[in-house]
Amino acid sequence: MRESGACHSGNMPTTLRKDFDDFLFAPVGQDFDGTPLTLATGLARQNVDPWEEAAELAKLAQEPAMQRLASRLEAMPNRTSSAEDTVKLIVRLLALLHRKVPREPAAPEKPVPSSAPRRRKRVHVAIYWVAGVFFILFAQWALTTLDTPPSMDTRIDSSSSR
Repeated sequence: MRESGACHSGNMPTTLRKDFDDFLFAPVGQDFDGTPLTLATGLARQNVDPWEEAAELAKLAQEPAMQRLASRLEAMPNRTSSAEDTVKLIVRLLALLHRKVPREPAAPEKPVPSSAPRRRKRVHVAIYWVAGVFFILFAQWALTTLDTPPSMDTRIDSSSSR
């Protein structure tokens, strides 16, 4: 488990375990403005990686997991629950926790090559750039042909002056 000033780790796995989602996104109270507060949010505000904490809790026996989760819940701001309500919440949360830890993390579902979104973005930028250049060239042509004064005859006729 990692507790530091930052919540994100440089060695973060490429995929977050989905078997912890029900546990981590369960409501555990209300935020200051009355919106529901999830366990993941509460842990993140304590500078604890929610997925690492869930993995550690899943490895523990029932009693140590309950004690550890109780200390995490008590450290959350704006908690006004009674001890009985906290115990009920812990029991409910641990029931949601997927207690069986897989030996290997699940393989990602068809990973998208990392260059594909960048390539798509480059194509869109290029299309807009080319369209912009054509618009500017068309506007320049239109302005120069519409504002051109009529040509004047500057030839001197020698037959009419004598």
